[in-house]
Amino acid sequence: MRLAGKLSATVIVLLLLCLTIVLALLHTRHASSMVTYALNTFSPYSVTANAVSYHITDPWHLTVSDIHFKDQHQKSENLNAKVLQLWFSPGKLLKPGWHFDTILIDGLSLSANTEQPLLPELYTDRLALTNFNWHSAQLSLENSKLQLDNWQNRPDSGQTFSGDFQLAADLLVWQGIKLNEVLLDGDYKPNSDTQPQWTLYGFSFDWQQANFNGQAEYIEQDDALILHQLTVSDLKLHHSESLNSQWLEQQTRSLQLPQTIEIHRLDILDSSFEQPQLSLNHANLSLQNWHWPADHWHQQDARFSLSADSLRWHDTVMDAPLAELAFSPKQIVIEGASAKALEGYVQTDGTLTPNTLALNQLTLNSIKWFLPENWPDLIKKTSQHFDNIQLAALDIGYAQVTDTAPGRHFQFSDLNVSGHDLLLKHEGQAGLWQGELTASSGFASIKTVSMVEPIITMRSQEGQWQLSELIVPFKNSGLLSANGKINLQQEGQPWQLELTTDSMPVSVLPQWLNLPLPLGGNMDIELTANGLGQHATSLAYSLEGELKGQFRQLQLSQQKTKQIWQQWSGSKTEQHSGKDTMSKTDIEETKPFSVSANQLHVQAERGKIKLAPISLQSRGFTATLQGNWDLAKPNGKQVKLQATQGCLQLEKEWRGNQKQVLQSSSCDGNNIKVPVKTDAS
Repeated sequence: MRLAGKLSATVIVLLLLCLTIVLALLHTRHASSMVTYALNTFSPYSVTANAVSYHITDPWHLTVSDIHFKDQHQKSENLNAKVLQLWFSPGKLLKPGWHFDTILIDGLSLSANTEQPLLPELYTDRLALTNFNWHSAQLSLENSKLQLDNWQNRPDSGQTFSGDFQLAADLLVWQGIKLNEVLLDGDYKPNSDTQPQWTLYGFSFDWQQANFNGQAEYIEQDDALILHQLTVSDLKLHHSESLNSQWLEQQTRSLQLPQTIEIHRLDILDSSFEQPQLSLNHANLSLQNWHWPADHWHQQDARFSLSADSLRWHDTVMDAPLAELAFSPKQIVIEGASAKALEGYVQTDGTLTPNTLALNQLTLNSIKWFLPENWPDLIKKTSQHFDNIQLAALDIGYAQVTDTAPGRHFQFSDLNVSGHDLLLKHEGQAGLWQGELTASSGFASIKTVSMVEPIITMRSQEGQWQLSELIVPFKNSGLLSANGKINLQQEGQPWQLELTTDSMPVSVLPQWLNLPLPLGGNMDIELTANGLGQHATSLAYSLEGELKGQFRQLQLSQQKTKQIWQQWSGSKTEQHSGKDTMSKTDIEETKPFSVSANQLHVQAERGKIKLAPISLQSRGFTATLQGNWDLAKPNGKQVKLQATQGCLQLEKEWRGNQKQVLQSSSCDGNNIKVPVKTDAS
């Protein structure tokens, strides 16, 4: 026993002596050689170090400067670091492997070509990398700082960590996307099946000169990302070759997004977007409780809000747009939407479902709307998404609507429209199915016909649509009034119309007949008509009616009869220079002169319309016009004109969209009895 005690005491003394010698050498110039010798002995690398720093006052801390690790088998790149600091863990010295409280490496650069280091079994409560650089095809880090808790290296399982982690990088490139000033602060639980494995308490970075920051969690088992909060500031996205729909689609595919993304709150502040069909200027957007990839009809309790200095959609510009939307399954509630647009103001709220648009109110004040050329197609394309369209209250005040398209140009100024309880589309069929609607205009024009303060009133009850009142005062004189009804509920949607005019300008007639006839004067008309209005085909086979008209004070105004003849025959008008003077006869011919005409009589039977001959006579000028239309045939129009003026004779015919001169004789006796001109009109 006494011998064993002596031997134990001797070993302890020798160990203490060795430790004392080692500690003493660490304070001398031999520290670097001693440490590198130990590293060369216990690692597969050839190690050199410029200096080693140690002080007895901090006995578990060792600093190695300018250290180089070289693979003795030359299989990988050299590992270099400016500083390696080790804090030993004295309480774990007797455990297997190397245990450290902290390992700090400064100035380490690695790449995908760097082979996995053959390290011994290592454990450290914290691994810290400063001035760290990493480069690979998927991820690059420049001038970064990385801290990992509970990092370990085991030959059988590789490198792992758990607990807190922090990353700060001047530049991070992830799958081709460059992020600046990156900061991450989070926690990783590798063995958790019920809680998120990755938790980001906070992250921030700059992209496209915008700042992003937020908090998030990732559940690896479900491949689900929970975005608790994301704020984006000063984002500016402009249409370019590097930022378009194709580029975004490619980036989305390459990012390999999680299967589900749950957005608790997303805020985009003071940002601008510029794309071909949509742009936003200094916009603020907020999105809450959104689940992806579910579409807008399958959200549980999501909200969206928008405000901006301006918004452009196609060619329409809106100032100060505001919108608040709430999403629930199969329903979107427009809590409020407004904007300054078309030099006026627009406001609405209501509800959308997959087949119904139901607005509580729609207000448009002082707008000036120049309709796009394809506006009928746009309205049809937009409305086809809904089988039912409802509007509880409609208020349009002092609006101006203009269509400049050839063949249908019109304008309404000081337009006022009011309506309530409107059902404008029901089960896919457009029409006034329910409600009351009144519209009036201070001034209106359709083609060249001008109207002053026209008014229309209509109402409907359960599909019984009634045109209660239509009054159209014409600009100079005359009045048109009409009433009618249509049964939207009945098969075929039968309708009836009664229309009368008193001193209506006869200039309307040439526009109806598409005939260059500059007649002045007035006409009185009585029209009764009925048919089926469900679609164009039913109307073409069902139109019945009669129109009777009386002409009064007819005149050929401000145009020579020669010019009229040239327009009808298709011959060129003689050109006169500005220096030419008009003869006394020419001046007399430009003055209006009276024209007599018989009664206008048009009949329609089962879609076939017949215009009884109309005869015009005045001062050696006679003309007879008659025609037939078959609405069921695309080229069912046939109108014939016979005219004489002195020794001139003309016979002209319109068939479908073609017109031709059948016979024309001049004063020299030349006759042409074959078509001399055919063109589309």
